[in-house]
Amino acid sequence: MNVSKDFGIVLRKDAVEKKSINLNSIMKEFDFEKYLDESNDLISLGPFFGGDNADECMRSLELLGLVYIDDFLS
Repeated sequence: MNVSKDFGIVLRKDAVEKKSINLNSIMKEFDFEKYLDESNDLISLGPFFGGDNADECMRSLELLGLVYIDDFLS
């Protein structure tokens, strides 16, 4: 799995699906046309342009109902 070394975020796919979260709003907000990478279990987002941008995405993920560490990591 490809993970951005520059402020990347990795999400557990089962957490996203279990909580019925649609990541389209995140993709649009951060101008991503597609995931950086995806496996059967994980979704990789990034690279983000600076720590502040990655922090904004993490806050957005939390507002959608995902929990840092349990559901995603940066």
